[in-house]
Order: sequence, then structure tokens, then C-alpha cells
Amino acid sequence: MSLLPGALETAEAAAAGSALLLFVGIGIYALGSFLLMGRHVTARRFGQSLASLVRELWIAGWTQPILPLFYLFGRRMHDGQKGGVPIVFVHGYMQNRVGFVGLARSLSKKGLGPMFGFNYPWFSSISSNAVRLESFVDRVCKETGSGAVDLVCHSMGGLVAMEMMNNQAARTAAPPAAATFKVRRYVTIATPHAGVMWRGPLIGFGATALRRGSKLLAAHAGVKLTVPTLSVFSSHDNVVFPKESASLALRGGRDVEVEGLAHLAILFSPKTAEHVASFLAEPDPV
Repeated sequence: MSLLPGALETAEAAAAGSALLLFVGIGIYALGSFLLMGRHVTARRFGQSLASLVRELWIAGWTQPILPLFYLFGRRMHDGQKGGVPIVFVHGYMQNRVGFVGLARSLSKKGLGPMFGFNYPWFSSISSNAVRLESFVDRVCKETGSGAVDLVCHSMGGLVAMEMMNNQAARTAAPPAAATFKVRRYVTIATPHAGVMWRGPLIGFGATALRRGSKLLAAHAGVKLTVPTLSVFSSHDNVVFPKESASLALRGGRDVEVEGLAHLAILFSPKTAEHVASFLAEPDPV
């Protein structure tokens, strides 16, 4: 029994140390990335930059501590509209479906969904995660009885989804293989379709494909989009800059720029939710 107080003190110290490391990491991420983006974006007033930084710190500060819970929960993020087209959220680098809690709630209020959050091992290759995404979407379609889905992706998740669609298209072009479902709409939010400028260390096999000039990005650039596509990006994204890195207009997509939002904050912006909801609610092309 005399060891119990010591064990509790050790546990408390470990918890405090972990929390401190987490928040130090968040601070380094935010401050470092804001400094790096400076020369690649349009200059703005100090007060605007500070407000954007504080917003990014706030969102990272409450989402990252609860991120582990969303490895266990949140697969079905919202019931949404009964009989509606399922929405599958695909998260970005070093994240999971926790990033979509706000957007899922907003889209549900618009009568969209049902909504599902896909988790994948972000440290693995994009090609292997594209296979995992296809299996997940197939299960969602069987569960809901739908033959189509809408994909809503953040950051690296947009590249995973595009790789999956390219794989589907390649198989469809070689009968008798055929896809078991179709992607009805494809939305990317802050996705580096032309790569990131950062040349420092990155963790994981998938990270190499994020760099500007990677083989995967070059292969994607040569494929014309055949699915109605929306790319939402920020004028002051602290990770994906310059903003043209996220553009898909030249490949057949539709670009929408929002002002002044950082990489995580863009997911929680009412403007982003409005653009995504409006796009998903549009009538299908004849």
C-alpha cells in the first residue's frame, strides 16, 4: 500500500509531461509553419495574422488531445438524411476523423449524409491507403444499400481518394473488371495537389508523395478529372502554399478560395461548410 502514492505521483507526472509535449508540439507546428508560409502568400496586417494563428492554436489545442478517441469512435459520424448519398470523410497527414466533427454536424443540418469517417495509417504509402479506402467505401455502400458515395477529403486524404479513383478507372478500362460503387462527388479541402514546399524531414512512407515533384503527383497531374470535383483552399494556408498548389481548375475541377484560414481552421469554417454543402446538393449532371 505504501507504493500506491508513489505510483500515482509517477502517473500524474507522466500525464503532465505528455500534455506538455503535446502542447509544445502544437506550438512548434503553428509558429513554425506560419513563419515558413510568409514569403509564399500575400502580405496581410499583423492583427490578421495573429488572429489566424490564435484560431489555429485553439483548434489544434482541443482536437489533438481527443484525437486518440476517434480511433475507437466516430466511424458513423452522423446519420444525416435517410436514404441519402453516403459521405465518406478522408483525413489528412498525422490526423484522423476527429478533424471532421464540425463539418459533419454542419452538413447534417443541411440534410446531407449519412456520414462516415475513414481512418487510415497515414505513415503508410498513399497507394496502400487507397486500397484501404476502397474497401471501406465498399463496406459503407453495402451497409447503406447505396451504389454511390461522396468523398470529402482534407489535405493528404485528397490524394488518397484520387489514387483510389484512378485505380478504379484503370480497372474499369480493362473489362470484365468493374467497380462495385461509383464516386458521385469529390471534394478536397486544403489538399496539396501540386505538392508542399517544405523540404525538411517528414515522417512516413506516404509523406514522400506530398513533396512537390513526386512521382505520384506527376501521375495525378496527367489524369483528367471525370467526377464532379470541388477544391476548397485558403489564401493563407500555413501548410499548403502557395494557394495554387491546391488548384484543380486546369484538370476539370472547380476551385473555391476562402480568405485567411489556416490548415486545420479551414475544416471548421462556416464558409467551407457552405461551399461543400452547396456543391454536394447540386443536381447531378445529365
